[in-house]
Amino acid sequence: MPLMMPPDPYPGLIREWSRSLKAESKSERTIRNYTDSVRWFYLWTFDPIAPPDVDTPDEWLADLPPAPDEPDETTVSHVRAWIAYRIATTSKANANNNYRSLRPWFRWLLNEQEIDVDPMDRMSPPEVPKKRPTIPTLDLVQAILATCGRDFVGRRDEVIIRIIYDGGERLSEVAGLDMPDIDFDLDTIDVVGKGDKMRRVPLSPKTMQAVSRYVRMRAKHPLANLTTALWLGDRGRGPLSPNGVKLMLRRRGERVGAKDILGRPPRTGPVRAGAAQHPVAPLAAHRTGRDPHRGRRPG
Repeated sequence: MPLMMPPDPYPGLIREWSRSLKAESKSERTIRNYTDSVRWFYLWTFDPIAPPDVDTPDEWLADLPPAPDEPDETTVSHVRAWIAYRIATTSKANANNNYRSLRPWFRWLLNEQEIDVDPMDRMSPPEVPKKRPTIPTLDLVQAILATCGRDFVGRRDEVIIRIIYDGGERLSEVAGLDMPDIDFDLDTIDVVGKGDKMRRVPLSPKTMQAVSRYVRMRAKHPLANLTTALWLGDRGRGPLSPNGVKLMLRRRGERVGAKDILGRPPRTGPVRAGAAQHPVAPLAAHRTGRDPHRGRRPG
């Protein structure tokens, strides 16, 4: 099903902006988030809906400026109204993300001389309340590991869980691992983080043992020689997506009665450390600012 798009000239401009973002080496996920926000924004300006918490929606809509037929007709009032709508219908965090997606769009239009003034020039992002992430305890991580059997899926899930809670890596970083990212000589993995920056992460002996066991089983998978993706699906299915990894973590958590196990330990936190005995731990700590001499790992 094709994506809903606002009227011309916006589809063509959004495509051009997407190409520009690719040229800047922005990730596919970033490009999708940016362009989706811009698309939703203009769709809304042509068919606006008042926030549900407004007492007089007809008056609220009547105060809006006309839909911008051209980019230079977009005003700060359009943006503020849409952000208010997003806060009321989603969350402050989502509205903040939408705001940060529109900023580079208008900067690009300004650089391309499609507009003379950036309508967001003097705007500020919506404030997002700081939320402390729920960090699974070591006992909970060990209980979750105990649910992993010795079959292909069990071995795979055990490795994913160990890497996430061993090194405090982001779910997207672990989900994107490929076979060449593993160094069995140094007991490390290379992960690609935000901004496509690569860093080397040391793993504990038990985690590397789990990696070795999984890799041996992976070699027998029907797709083993057809993809370099580290995490393969069961029953001959292809690589596991980031969302597939997230669903797996939720399912494993539910088995031990845990509602939320997706919070990752801080990289200087109690589960991450224990890398002091690792030959490359001092180097990794120097490059990433982590302390390799704190805490303990899942047993």
